[in-house]
Amino acid sequence: MSSKAILGILLFLSMIFVLYPSVTNLIDIQKAIGEASRYGYGDINLATIKARDNLILQIVGFVFLYLVLAFGFNFIRFEQQETSIEPQKSEPLEPQQAIKPKTPKVVKPLTKKTQNIITVLSASTFMLVFVWQVFSNIPNTTMNLDIPMFFIEQALKGIVACLIVGIIAYIIAKAK
Repeated sequence: MSSKAILGILLFLSMIFVLYPSVTNLIDIQKAIGEASRYGYGDINLATIKARDNLILQIVGFVFLYLVLAFGFNFIRFEQQETSIEPQKSEPLEPQQAIKPKTPKVVKPLTKKTQNIITVLSASTFMLVFVWQVFSNIPNTTMNLDIPMFFIEQALKGIVACLIVGIIAYIIAKAK
């Protein structure tokens, strides 16, 4: 099985595990809102509507994140890396020459195109997570908000996601 197929399976499984609780909660909230309006309760709790909106933002953010990951990893070219092996001489060995250290494998560095793809993938992941976190946390803010700290917190979440995606892409590109 190729590394792209394994990556696709892992992305699909992680998407299911991440999205399942949010989608089931959204379905439950929609049922509660539907029953409240059908039976004429009239007043729907504001917290319920806010929770529904946050869940919708969260699901849309995760879907965009997984789309960026899937398309980004799809366009990474996995180069076959070669090792250089020195030919061995068939001369008789003297006792002092009997133990020689092994020559280390020579691994080609990543191509410039692969490096650029990993950089673009990481940067787009940062922007996606940052914008998603800012827009999903704006409704929860108050008037006495520390604006720089708010954006720094969201940027840190984006940086963590960017680093994780970059490291995973680098490992996958190097493994092949």
